Amino acid sequence: MGAAVSAFRESILSSEKKNKEEIKQQLDFLVKAVESKLDAYQSALEDMFQDPNSVSSKQIPGIRAVRYERGYRVSVSKNAQEGIGEVVDAFFGAAETGMKGVVDGFKKVVGTALNAILGNDQAGQQEDQKFFVFMKNNAIIRIDIKMWRYNFSGKGVMAESENVFCYVFCLSVVDHYKLTLDELTFLFTEFAGDAQVEAYIDHLCNIWRKITAIPRDANIMGGTRIAGSKAKALEAAPSAPLQATVEVIEVEEPEDQAAA
Repeated sequence: MGAAVSAFRESILSSEKKNKEEIKQQLDFLVKAVESKLDAYQSALEDMFQDPNSVSSKQIPGIRAVRYERGYRVSVSKNAQEGIGEVVDAFFGAAETGMKGVVDGFKKVVGTALNAILGNDQAGQQEDQKFFVFMKNNAIIRIDIKMWRYNFSGKGVMAESENVFCYVFCLSVVDHYKLTLDELTFLFTEFAGDAQVEAYIDHLCNIWRKITAIPRDANIMGGTRIAGSKAKALEAAPSAPLQATVEVIEVEEPEDQAAA
């Protein structure tokens, strides 16, 4: 499936090859080139998070990254999909409930793209990038996948490697308030199906109603809740002595302490 770079480097250093230092230097150069490609991919995703309006007219942007996974291998073959498939499963999930057929369909799309890029032995570079938007864990998520592979013209060209392959997976959550009613209808129906979509919308509304009732500006200090406006007073004067601050705010004791 291809060698992890650390294992490949170790095999070189432990070998009896006379030019192993030269190979090691070439491998270090190759790693820096791959990491630069991965950084560029990740930077492009972060630009989307920082300025979602720049892409919202063309695609549904995520709010910010919840999870990243990036990696690279040398001398990969088509069998490398078996190892990368674990990353795909981790990001897309097993789809045990809801849209199992849809998620499995997305995985097949990713698998087809992996087969295409891993099975291409033509010298030069190949790259592919895709994104998917769907329901998961009662939220709308977006998964971005960026892949790059470079095939050398021969095994002796660079660090005795035939090729190098790298990938970035990113999971982000979508702000459902920014979607149109048609987009929401599509995503909810895709997940729950025509027969269950109304019940699923009721389920989501109940969850969102409870979540929006959670105080977002409340601070917790030592198990004692301080109301929003009073918490802001504390934040505005963090250097003030604690006893002086306590004199001008009211602190609500937790119910278990009051009962005691």
